[in-house]
Amino acid sequence: MTCAMACSDGDAPLGPVNPAPAGEPWDMLSQWRLFTDGAGHSPNEGVVGYQVESQLFSDYALKRRFVWLPEGATVAYDDNEPWELPVGAIVAKTFAYPIDARDAALGQRAIETRLMIRETTGWAVHTYIWDDDQQDAERKVAGKQVPVSWIDAEGTSRSLDYLVPNTNECFECHGEADQARTLGLRTRQLGAQVDAWSAAGYLDATPAPAAERYTLPDPFGTAPLADRARSYLDVNCSHCHSSWGVAKDKTLHLDWDSTAPGGDPARLGVCKLPTSAGGAHCGNTFDLVPGNADASVLICRMETDDIENQMPPLGRSVPHAEGVALIREWIDAMDPSDACSGE
Repeated sequence: MTCAMACSDGDAPLGPVNPAPAGEPWDMLSQWRLFTDGAGHSPNEGVVGYQVESQLFSDYALKRRFVWLPEGATVAYDDNEPWELPVGAIVAKTFAYPIDARDAALGQRAIETRLMIRETTGWAVHTYIWDDDQQDAERKVAGKQVPVSWIDAEGTSRSLDYLVPNTNECFECHGEADQARTLGLRTRQLGAQVDAWSAAGYLDATPAPAAERYTLPDPFGTAPLADRARSYLDVNCSHCHSSWGVAKDKTLHLDWDSTAPGGDPARLGVCKLPTSAGGAHCGNTFDLVPGNADASVLICRMETDDIENQMPPLGRSVPHAEGVALIREWIDAMDPSDACSGE
């Protein structure tokens, strides 16, 4: 027998995506039927994979992203703001590590898959941790510490203790359930994929022409330094440091719009006294000192691996060396004539 989709339980077809009843999530990831082959992540019918232009750093984990919409439902499109997904939508993101980054054929080890489910009262989040044989993932509320090891693109053996967040911690980045939002499903993160979504009928409005839409640059690509640094800060910091994030009252806003040239430099941290750095200020006075990364609290908090003081506070156990280097270069390239008195 040939199955239209991947088979399970002998010759029985897998069947369509299987949303759980509201408030009663499935215990096992396989019960949602999002993928036809477990950790291989071949999407079931109607499950759409997508990629983002600027990546959130998560301890060097690789990520695979998917979304599923109920039949006939569409996304509330916006050129600038995060898209609003319909009730019943499922967003899935799997975190994995390569066996050897030099040889993709060796595959990956999946660590966790996070689901966001759009319910009538807001977003519900569920985390599933993959078993050792990579056949299925079990829902865990309390999180877990998972030792991981891999060989990176330079052939260096790497290892760390990957921290799977507990369910409540998810809302620290996405916002409270009734006001939560997805982070990657927005026009400036999806680039040319926006047109594909529109052509497939997934959007409720026609996007502006591609030439009129802004797409975040790759922080480690070839765009101008300031644009790459702003893109990195937008993705790695603004889910808290923005007008809607949990740090909105700190007046240090690092989203793309707040860091635009000509904006309020204090919003960017220029010559601004930190309000909640605790002991993670390295003896520095200001969040950001133009022309002097070493004197900037921002760099200190990005470089530390002290869990009480590191930034971002969640989602990493080691500093992002490449990200720190980018923001260092950007600060050092600023005009030092704008430096703060007393730094």
